[in-house]
Amino acid sequence: MKKIISTFIMITFLMCSGIFAGSALAEQDSVKFGSVNWPGVTVKSEVAAQILEALGYEVEITQLQVPAIFKALSMGQLDAFLGTWLPTMNNYVDPYMEKESITLMATNLNETKYSNAVPRYVYEAGVTSLEDLDKPEFRDKFDLNGDGTPEVYGIEPGNDGNKVIIDAIDNDTYGLGDWDMIPSSTAGMLSQVKKAAKNNDWIVFLGWEPHWMNIAWDLAYPEDPKRIWGDPDASHVDTAARAGLEKDSPNLARFFKQFVIQPEWQSEWIMGYTYEENPPEDVAHDWIAKNLDKVKPWLDGVQTLNGEDGLAAVKDRF
Repeated sequence: MKKIISTFIMITFLMCSGIFAGSALAEQDSVKFGSVNWPGVTVKSEVAAQILEALGYEVEITQLQVPAIFKALSMGQLDAFLGTWLPTMNNYVDPYMEKESITLMATNLNETKYSNAVPRYVYEAGVTSLEDLDKPEFRDKFDLNGDGTPEVYGIEPGNDGNKVIIDAIDNDTYGLGDWDMIPSSTAGMLSQVKKAAKNNDWIVFLGWEPHWMNIAWDLAYPEDPKRIWGDPDASHVDTAARAGLEKDSPNLARFFKQFVIQPEWQSEWIMGYTYEENPPEDVAHDWIAKNLDKVKPWLDGVQTLNGEDGLAAVKDRF
């Protein structure tokens, strides 16, 4: 059975509690996923987990903050993370890649976007670039707290997207030096967006797609001429794995290399989970059962732990 561990405590506590203690798995009959409290990654991890369970693996999903996930991967205490947004997470990934303590197995999602977003009415009023945020005629409109300081809304503390915003504030990029970054959670941030959109208030926040936010509201992504978010055409999501996974388990590595999804699938998962409020395990199960044709390429040449045909085992389960 799959175990889901939810925790958002600091790395030092995790080390004391034993999450990072010990060595890598000796026998690859189980899989440990790192996950974050993002709807897309949550359901995507559940989809992969349920397929691997059908192949005979015992699966565990541990929710951590992004820095803790890469630390755990580098120490061999997690096997894979399906939410490596690049190039945004390069500051976390690159040091471990240089040490060859983690590896990038494959790009599991293309055609992504991760940047600052605003409601369409804000964009059409003149905020078409991040350079426009601090213009005298606009900046005070972003002071939703009414304390005289405009805000950018982010998600959970420690998130790489928050860090991009914090760095921009620290470096006074786009004139944001006297702005505040408000960390929250995906749900908390989107509740602020919902409230602002209802009242036609101005808000700038951390946006991405695929995600149901782009369906629920008419959003726009201002240009980023200084590339604080990296090349907009280079954004993608990779599967990161601990070093040695492919050597330890070629079968598992083959699955991860072939586990590639489409943006519309992930948007559907996110809609079912967060917007329609269905449990992520139900969203994953129902989607797999109805889309075995889409699952088939992931299992090309992949076997069960008993050496049987992987696709046949998944069809039997679903």
